[in-house]
Amino acid sequence: MLPPDARFCHKCGKPQYEEDVARLAELEAEMTPTPVAAPAPELIAKPIGIGNLRAVGITMAVAALALVCMVLASMVAPPIVPIILCAAGFAAARFYRGSSSITALAGAILGTMTGVWLFLVFALSVAVVTVSLSSPDGEQLAKAFSPKVPVEMIHMLQDPHQMVTGVLVPTFFVLVIIAAFGGLLAARLRTRGR
Repeated sequence: MLPPDARFCHKCGKPQYEEDVARLAELEAEMTPTPVAAPAPELIAKPIGIGNLRAVGITMAVAALALVCMVLASMVAPPIVPIILCAAGFAAARFYRGSSSITALAGAILGTMTGVWLFLVFALSVAVVTVSLSSPDGEQLAKAFSPKVPVEMIHMLQDPHQMVTGVLVPTFFVLVIIAAFGGLLAARLRTRGR
C-alpha cells in the first residue's frame, strides 16, 4: 500500500500523478535514438578487384578486344603492340567509370586486371603449343610448318624451367606493367581534367 502523498510506487517506480506520467514519456522519447537508415545496397560501391563483377566484365571485354588488335598488329607492325597494350589499360579505366573520376590506384588495378587476362590467354596458348610440341610428331610438324623457327626455340618450349623463367615470367610483368600504366594514365588524366 502506497502512502497517500507518494508520487511514485516504491516497488516498480510507476508515477502516480498524470503530470509525472507525461514528463516521463517526454524523457523516454528524448532518450530513444532515432534509427539511421542504411544506404541502399546498390549505392554502396564495391572495391575494384576480382569480386567486382562490373570491373571483371569490363576488363575481360577490353582484354579480348586488345588481344585481337595485338595479334593483328604483331603480323603487320610489331612495334605498336606495347601501345595497344597501354591503350587496353587506358580503355578499361575509362569504360569503368564513364563520366565520373576514379583514383589513380583504381585505374592501375583496372589496367592490371586487363593485363592479367591477357597473360592468362597467352599462358594457355603457350601450354597448348608446348603440349603439342612435346611429341616427336609435334616437333616434325613444327619444322615442316615453319622452317624459320629456330631449334633452340623448340627446345625451350619443351623445357618447363626455361619456359617459365625465359618466357612466362617476363611476359607476365611486361603485360601487367604496361596495362597498369595505361589504367593509371587514364585515371590521372580524368582527375586533371576536373
